[in-house]
Amino acid sequence: MTNRRIFILNGCAGLAAATLGCMAWAEDRVALKEDEPLAKEFNYVIDAAKVDGHKFPDFKAGDRCSKCQIYEDGPNDMGGCAIFPGKLVAAGGWCSSFG
Repeated sequence: MTNRRIFILNGCAGLAAATLGCMAWAEDRVALKEDEPLAKEFNYVIDAAKVDGHKFPDFKAGDRCSKCQIYEDGPNDMGGCAIFPGKLVAAGGWCSSFG
């Protein structure tokens, strides 16, 4: 009986530590800037309303990072993106790999 209690308490403590660790990691990331090389490579813009529809015919009104399949919710209208590791992208942003 004691071993089961210890196992459950250790499991809960581990889960709490993992959750807090992930939250701290999200806070350590910095916002991606449009002038960074990787951002330029993918034509990232902070405001999707500024996307040139003629230059990017696949862009549709309403497309934005927060609607992308690889966007991960984050703090303050920012989120993670697998294309830009270690950075936060604007929820209202857009890049040419939108999907």
